[in-house]
Amino acid sequence: MRRGVRFTIPNRYGHFLQEILNTIPIEQYRWSVVDEESYIVENGELNRLLFPDSTIIDGHQFAELLTQHEHYLIFVDIKAFQSDMSSEIVTYEDFLQSMCEFALLVTDSQDVTMYCKDPQMLNSLYENAALHGFGDITYITSHNDSMTRLSCW
Repeated sequence: MRRGVRFTIPNRYGHFLQEILNTIPIEQYRWSVVDEESYIVENGELNRLLFPDSTIIDGHQFAELLTQHEHYLIFVDIKAFQSDMSSEIVTYEDFLQSMCEFALLVTDSQDVTMYCKDPQMLNSLYENAALHGFGDITYITSHNDSMTRLSCW
């Protein structure tokens, strides 16, 4: 069974969150951002944190933030919910039992891991990664999932 998709993005400034998520109806979700270390880029330099604190942000604000500024991703832990966000998600099993629709994790500026409950959305994320020329794209399955925690740390 496919759990998610894993790929690499270039280690440089860009609009990578927007590119990664462009097949997702961003505005339909509420977004939980936890323990993030990524920066808004202004005048070719790292300026301030993309998300200053662990936060919950609505889809319209999230979409606006992704399109307004170029950013540099170092560590990102973002989870999307359609409704109740009360559960803590530490493991894949927690993810399955939660109201979280998908999780996006970026580590070391270029390693992207996404978990997704909807098989069609998962295929769309895979195809989107290929369309953008991201590297080393693979599906995550129960046989090759090496993550013990759904966290970027």
